[in-house]
Amino acid sequence: MADLKLLCPGGNFTSVGGLIAHGLARGGLPRGSTVSVVTGTPYAELALNGPDLVRQGRYQAAITTPAWHLAGQEGVRTLASFAHDDQLVLAVRKRHRVRSLHDVRERRLPLKISMPTRESGHPAAIALERLFSLHGFTVADLEAWGGRILHDRPKYPNQPESVPVDPAFDAVFDEAVMTWRWKRISETYDLDYLPVEDGILARCAELGMRPGVLRAGRLRGVERDVPTIDFSGWVLYCAEDLPDATARLMLEALDEQKEQISGRFTGPTAAMTSPIDMRSLPLDPPVPLHPGAAAFYKENGYL
Repeated sequence: MADLKLLCPGGNFTSVGGLIAHGLARGGLPRGSTVSVVTGTPYAELALNGPDLVRQGRYQAAITTPAWHLAGQEGVRTLASFAHDDQLVLAVRKRHRVRSLHDVRERRLPLKISMPTRESGHPAAIALERLFSLHGFTVADLEAWGGRILHDRPKYPNQPESVPVDPAFDAVFDEAVMTWRWKRISETYDLDYLPVEDGILARCAELGMRPGVLRAGRLRGVERDVPTIDFSGWVLYCAEDLPDATARLMLEALDEQKEQISGRFTGPTAAMTSPIDMRSLPLDPPVPLHPGAAAFYKENGYL
């Protein structure tokens, strides 16, 4: 008899985990087994702390993003990496004529910025604080210059009726570029999209943050590719000592439920940015594949 707990913080991850749990309950688990999907608050912080919680045995598996959050983590192994094409966006209203974060520091601009806060535990907040530091300033400096961090991030950024941003904003620094939120912001306001220069990107990579690109045309006003920090990848992972048989059962459940999961993420603002292809799930894992997962993919012709 098994008692499996999947840490799936946030609505998108709960949707994925719930269907995997459904497949597990219908699959080869011993009679009397249970499968639970756990979320909580703040969910971004839970996702960030997931590797520790999995290593401690509180959960057998978890989902997190971005993929680079898992890179270099000990004691955890990848089960699957879902398609999730996301980038950190640094957007400033055109009237400020800002070309880089260096401008913000040199001009000591009192910007009102819509961005995740440190209290949320969001990886974008941590990435932004690192970026600010590499440019020679902090959130405290911004506030000393007369700026402030807006607490306006919508509860449901991918619902068209959500207010996307406080209209008084000067800048939006955030991820989830595929959502309705960014679509509405970019179509409503004239923005400049700030690049992260190569030297800073190299320093970010040393800190574990993978370089990325906001592609031309991804949002209104993005006229050329903009170098930035990659926020791609939803990763389903587990403890390295998870039994091979359990890892296989989880992936069998995922394979069985792939169309139902994909059906929950459709259209141009879908958080999962393409339907599940089992052949892509084992590719480019941020930590090595679990041996049971690798065997499953190979035996089924997916790897």
